Amino acid sequence: MIKWVVVDMDGTLLNDEDKISERTKRCLIKCQELNIRIILASGRSYTRLMPYARELNMSSFEGRLIEVNGMSVYELKTGSRRIIRRLYREEIEKLFTFCQKLQTEVQCFQDDAVYYWIPKWQEEKKREERIRRNLPDEHPDLGGAWSWVTDARDGYPLQVKVENVGQVPETVNKVNCCSDSESNQRNFLALKNQFSNEFEIVRSCPRLIEISPGGITKGAALRMLMEEESVSPDEVIVFGDGENDVDMFRSVTYSYAMENAEEFIKKQARMVTAANTQDGIAVVLEELIKGMQV
Repeated sequence: MIKWVVVDMDGTLLNDEDKISERTKRCLIKCQELNIRIILASGRSYTRLMPYARELNMSSFEGRLIEVNGMSVYELKTGSRRIIRRLYREEIEKLFTFCQKLQTEVQCFQDDAVYYWIPKWQEEKKREERIRRNLPDEHPDLGGAWSWVTDARDGYPLQVKVENVGQVPETVNKVNCCSDSESNQRNFLALKNQFSNEFEIVRSCPRLIEISPGGITKGAALRMLMEEESVSPDEVIVFGDGENDVDMFRSVTYSYAMENAEEFIKKQARMVTAANTQDGIAVVLEELIKGMQV
């Protein structure tokens, strides 16, 4: 019997407009009414997850958030938050300096703030995109999962462009590298070669590399919760589309890669959704709900 449904956000639950389809929303709310716990597992912090949690009414059903790739766990009913591990000054300096040499945008995230450095060659790319999209002057320069500039002020209202690592706080939740997919592939290999024994380094999408402390993954956080509550691998369904979801796939019996995921990710999951991001989750959950109502 399924007790938990664990869902990644970008590229999985959310469409290109950062929205949940009505069909999927109905399914997730119905699952909760049938006493199935919903867990949102994301690279985002709770500040950018709370609007979706409210939309799904998760606080009424003891929903949870696995935040920042396993950095912390948030209990929606009580509002309690358990920090597992952040990055500290020495680690931040090491990563920031190395990523600067790679000439990639470096993003250092706190709960509601991001401190970022942009190499000169990317400044031109961002300027071109601003012109093409007719963006206002106040639109942030921060790079995103799908574009050279994105607006994440809904979750990170404080955005500070820095010139050096000395302007970054003493602790951060994670460090991202942001670039085009071709550059990111080279940067990913360089980071893995240099730091694979110290940090968790994953590509959550072709434009983003996310770096967390060693041992901090979505899968590790999920396994911790499963052990604490004696939930077995065959009582959990996981949906995801990125490398930061693979450790979760390996932690449960029923893992689904999204149809839009890269082939490598699909091979790590037990199953692949038959539909696109908008409806893939719903197709699976509708069958689950039907079986429980028989």
